[in-house]
Amino acid sequence: MKNRTKQRANRRLKNKEEMLDKRNGCGVKDLTAYNAVAHMKFGDKAEVVLK
Repeated sequence: MKNRTKQRANRRLKNKEEMLDKRNGCGVKDLTAYNAVAHMKFGDKAEVVLK
């Protein structure tokens, strides 16, 4: 029988989504992916971030 606390910890790990990084691998700010996801989530209400 599994330990209840271990089950809860595993469930928390599964449901956690990875945060989008606003910088690319070189450290340069690249908001293309960030803006694309915002547009998918909010549709036309999403504001395009340029900073």
